Amino acid sequence: DSHSAKRFRATGNIPISSKADAKQKFRLVGQWQTSPKYGETFTTIYCELERPTELKGIAPYLANNVKGVGDVTAKKLVESLNVKKIEDLVLICKNEPEKIFNFFSPKKKKIAENIIQVMVGDEVFRNIMIFLHEHNIHPLFAKKIYAKYGPESINNLMENPYRLISDFRQIGFLRADSIAQKLGLPKTSPFRLEASFIYALELAQDEGHCCLPRDNLVQKACDLLGQKSDPTFSHEFVLSELRTLYKKNKDQKAESFFIRELNNQEGKKEIFFYLPEILKMEDEVAGAVSLLIKNPVTKEHAEKSTSEQIEGKKKKLEELFPDLPWEKLSEEQALAVKLSLSSRFMILTGGPGCGKTFVLKAIYGLQRALNRKVALCAPTGLAAKRMHASIGEAAFTLHKLLGLGKKSQEELNIASTLEELEGNSSALDEVDAVIVDESSMLSLDLLHVLLSKLGCNKRLILVGDVDQLPSVGAGNCLRDIIYSQKVPVAKLTKIFRQSEESPIPLAAREIILGQKPPFTLKTFTPAFPNKEAFGFLHCSPETFFDVLSHLFEKTIPETYQLDPVKDVQVLVPMRRSSVGQESINKHLQEILNPNAHNKNEIPLAFQGILREGDKVIQTKNNYELDVFNGDLGYCQSIRKYNDGSADITIDYNGKLVEYDEDEVSELQLCYAMTVHKSQGSEFPLCIIPMFGMYFTMLDRNLLYTAVTRASRHVILMGEEWAFNKAVKNQTATKRFTSLCELLKISLT
Repeated sequence: DSHSAKRFRATGNIPISSKADAKQKFRLVGQWQTSPKYGETFTTIYCELERPTELKGIAPYLANNVKGVGDVTAKKLVESLNVKKIEDLVLICKNEPEKIFNFFSPKKKKIAENIIQVMVGDEVFRNIMIFLHEHNIHPLFAKKIYAKYGPESINNLMENPYRLISDFRQIGFLRADSIAQKLGLPKTSPFRLEASFIYALELAQDEGHCCLPRDNLVQKACDLLGQKSDPTFSHEFVLSELRTLYKKNKDQKAESFFIRELNNQEGKKEIFFYLPEILKMEDEVAGAVSLLIKNPVTKEHAEKSTSEQIEGKKKKLEELFPDLPWEKLSEEQALAVKLSLSSRFMILTGGPGCGKTFVLKAIYGLQRALNRKVALCAPTGLAAKRMHASIGEAAFTLHKLLGLGKKSQEELNIASTLEELEGNSSALDEVDAVIVDESSMLSLDLLHVLLSKLGCNKRLILVGDVDQLPSVGAGNCLRDIIYSQKVPVAKLTKIFRQSEESPIPLAAREIILGQKPPFTLKTFTPAFPNKEAFGFLHCSPETFFDVLSHLFEKTIPETYQLDPVKDVQVLVPMRRSSVGQESINKHLQEILNPNAHNKNEIPLAFQGILREGDKVIQTKNNYELDVFNGDLGYCQSIRKYNDGSADITIDYNGKLVEYDEDEVSELQLCYAMTVHKSQGSEFPLCIIPMFGMYFTMLDRNLLYTAVTRASRHVILMGEEWAFNKAVKNQTATKRFTSLCELLKISLT
């Protein structure tokens, strides 16, 4: 256009080779914009080198633009092909590519492919980039689309832009939908409707559901399709489209979702919709549990004589295994231990203070006395550490035991701990029994992997508190298996643990029954007269931080005589809000680990800063560093280098782990943590804020989980009506799953 005759400034990604000379021409595609600093600037979204037309320009063009081709090779190729114009070379690449391949040795096949790609490919690439730019698709994303679909990019997108959702992890329904609208796809297109159903099921999975009842699915799809602003998408219309689509896909054997007809909670028949992989997992878990239970116990020599003596009433179990602490076990606890003798699959459940750990230790002792090899594990690193501490034997995360994720040297050594055979056998091959603690946290996918690797000839003991929050992932496995009433369950109900001294187990039980527990102290001032076991401190969101400061600076160190960093944990229902996890962390960092000239610090990925001395939590499983989601540590040192990079050392209970800058994004401050993240942990004192602004999260099982994290003291803070609402409300454990029904059917 009129700008092209004069010099101008251009920005964007313009690939100027180090070999380029001043005569090299570029063709830029983009738009003019005015910048306050530089004036009129051409913003480039796509750039290509103008191909030379005359012979002497062809060889330098190849040398500049093809990886692996230098000046000499380019010259020889042009001479051997005897081309005079660039168009001749393009035609050879298009129609007679073997000539290019024959010029190079077989070892250099990749260079020949690069030449053909540059000469032929960029024409297609240019057309696709321009097409996507015209439809307002960001150039970086346009390049990813081209890398995935190649020459078919435009056809694929015009036919069904919603394929972007399954092909690109960062694209959800809303983003694919806006691209589809730009491409002019009708709002009632079957592709759009199908995508809305699949996406609604994916969102439900993120909320912990395995499936959705039909009407729930239709309502979620209506919301996604824009029912509020477009009356076309009525419940009736979307439901009829769902039926049509389901029938069409079934006929074509291309089902993108499946249905199951089962009894709902009221006992009425209802249709549930599933994503295919979840339906398969649920079926296989139910099948594996059934096989374990139906598989008769073949008795090894030691067990055979044991059972004969017991059945023949010659000897009691107590006489056969005198090393177990029978006299300390209550009746229900002793029954739980005996149940583990005869069952291939059993569950041990009960609230805090009922002696689950004590019974677990006795069960482990019995299994070992029968010469069974036992693997101890838990869903999180923290829970595995606690299990190791209470039983005194090595315990692993399930991810490690099952060999999920990357293999570190330490994981390869687990093999020898479990006396694994050489070869590619699973770590479970040499094990007779697996005990999983904190199994309320078992998501469907994790249980599925465990059962499929375990097979039906081993033994599985799940230990957990069914009243705690269910897993973060989809499913409600422990609850579903217990409620099916088809599996041997030992339920401990009698509270032992110094219940006169500590009202925490009793308060937890009241909460689960939906009753408000009595507080040992209710106060409006943070200056506690003595160390309370279960106190409530009234404050508003506005006064919360002042009250919290006093607690941490005075009450905790002076009255409770606890270390405010190591012995105390704030447990919050929500991450964000003015009194959410992030705000509390920032505030407590200023009090407990303030800025100082001798402390190095670096910015954290999402918010705030990391300073030497800070309490942190790992938020992902990192197999290379051997740290896991939920591990708590302290920042020991931050070393900064001149190039701006840094190394960070985190102390996890004496184990020092080196992080580089990229890995620091997996850490968060942890003076406050969410209740979900705290599952499987225990702290001497827990502070639990309760405010109306957490309203979506105020829930009985969440409150129960938080209260039971404390071994000695609980301080609830905030608004009493919010606490009362949490006690009355029970939604966290209501999840749409079918495992319970499937077990009832398969084990009748």
